[in-house]
Amino acid sequence: MSQPRFSGITVIGTGRASAPSDQVLLTLRVEVLRPDAGEAFTVASETTSNVLAVLSDNGIDARSVRTAELSLGPRTDFRDGREILLGYVAAQRLQARVETLGQLPRLLTDVVHRGGNGIRIENVQLQAADPVAARRRARDAAFADATAIAEQYAALAGRSLGQLRNLDETMGAPGQPQPMLAAKAMTAAADMPIATGDEQVEVKVLAHWDFAEAAE
Repeated sequence: MSQPRFSGITVIGTGRASAPSDQVLLTLRVEVLRPDAGEAFTVASETTSNVLAVLSDNGIDARSVRTAELSLGPRTDFRDGREILLGYVAAQRLQARVETLGQLPRLLTDVVHRGGNGIRIENVQLQAADPVAARRRARDAAFADATAIAEQYAALAGRSLGQLRNLDETMGAPGQPQPMLAAKAMTAAADMPIATGDEQVEVKVLAHWDFAEAAE
């Protein structure tokens, strides 16, 4: 069976644009190991209450905080072929959206100093609150890149571009942000410095043009 013949050029264009990182998704984890399950749960609850108070004192709205995980169970280990009970672990993971980056260094310091037993900072994910404008610029750049590539190949083949037949965003979700940390740091006295920088949004397009005319 003969394969269908296509007349034209198909290329992939890539475009990127930056958006400022102006908010943070902060993930905190409370994990307490105690011989008794009830004691572990009580201490973890107290630590969680402390953390919620710290978040509130730093201006984080309660609607911006949620529990992502809550668990209580035994922790064991194997020694000399036997399973040994080490105790019981009570854990809770909290996620908080911080919309003012300037408050982040002091917030992290307060969490560490006032959080209590078993608290740790699990992740600080810098994000752009509104990457829409950057995504549009990335699309402009992706289409311009695809057009330039197609025009170059057409010229090399001694042809010219005709009608644009197909245009698709491809290779995953359009405008997927890729964190890019710059060498700019927010600092405050006695606080942990946080590098902010920009988020880079990338868009790829698959484009197909017909040739304008047949080769002579």
